[in-house]
Order: sequence, then structure tokens, then C-alpha cells
Amino acid sequence: MSRVKLIALCTMTMLLAACTTGPEVRTRVAERVDLASFHTYRFVAKPGTDTGPYKSLTTQQLEKDVGAELQSRGYVPAGAGEAPDLLVNFTVHAHDAVVGTMAGPAFGMGWGWGWAPNPWGPWGPGWGGYYSDVRTITTTALSIDLIDRADKSVVWSGTAFSDLTRRMIYHPAESIDEAVHQIFVHFPVAVRH
Repeated sequence: MSRVKLIALCTMTMLLAACTTGPEVRTRVAERVDLASFHTYRFVAKPGTDTGPYKSLTTQQLEKDVGAELQSRGYVPAGAGEAPDLLVNFTVHAHDAVVGTMAGPAFGMGWGWGWAPNPWGPWGPGWGGYYSDVRTITTTALSIDLIDRADKSVVWSGTAFSDLTRRMIYHPAESIDEAVHQIFVHFPVAVRH
């Protein structure tokens, strides 16, 4: 195989791998809780995804997606006037981080505090350099909490973390679908048919 073909193959493999990576997911189950013992659910009246006196598009999408995931596992929505076993809440957070690629001198002698902090005082060896590519990365987190209605305690929580991308901005419904699905891949109750 020629070197050009090998490089092209490696590049294509990396691009495909980058496309298939989903969000990082973390889940927790409360101690001594059997999630299969719950049967009905209802969404909380004012989830963390709603800041105004109305139901946002994000909340509507989450209710549709989470409802489908729960129903595929045998849970059913509580009927009118019926007290549900579980309450479902959603929250979304974003966090900005400034990152950069270090370039330039990384170690040397210097005078003063110009290049970098120097633990030996204003004169002596120090470390430092400058950043050539500084940018802000926004990390988003979607959390889904299942709450035992009887004692108002969270019995299961799943969170998907992902760096904000243009695709997420321009296709929010698809991004929510994917994040919810990835969270429920880690749900301890199997899909029931």
C-alpha cells in the first residue's frame, strides 16, 4: 500500500471515529433502590429547563424523548388524578473554558515576572512561554433525574457532557435525541417488549 493511500485511510478512520463519538455520560443510582419496582411517572410541573412561565421547546423535546425511553422500559405515564411513582426533572448547564496551545520558549532564565511565575524570586530560572491558539470551549451538560415521589429523593440521575458544536446549535432536536438516548443506554432497567 502506498504511503499516500495509508495516510488517506488513517485520516478517514479518524474522521469516522470523530463522527461516531457521543457525549460523555455519567449515571448514578441511589443505594438500595430497585428501579424496576417503580411503574408510573410524571414530569415535574416546572423543570430546570424552564425559566419562564411556559414550557420551552427544549422541555417539550426532552419530555417526548425521555417518555419514549421510559415507556420502552415498561414505565407508563400516571393517569389524571393518579399519584406517580416517579417524578422526572431536567436541567441544562453550560461552562466555558479558555484553552490554548503552548508555543515559544518553555524554560529559561529571565528577569522579573514577565514570562511566567518564578518560584525563586525575580531573578533565576523559570518556566513559561506564550499561547499561539487561545480559544473558548463551551461544555454543555444535560441531566435527567428520576425522583421517588413518596420521599422526594433522587433515585437515578444521568448526565451527558459534550463540547458545544455547530451541529448542536443548528440541530438542537437531533442533539437532544442523541443525548437522551446515550444517557438511557446506561439505565439499569432493560428495554421490555
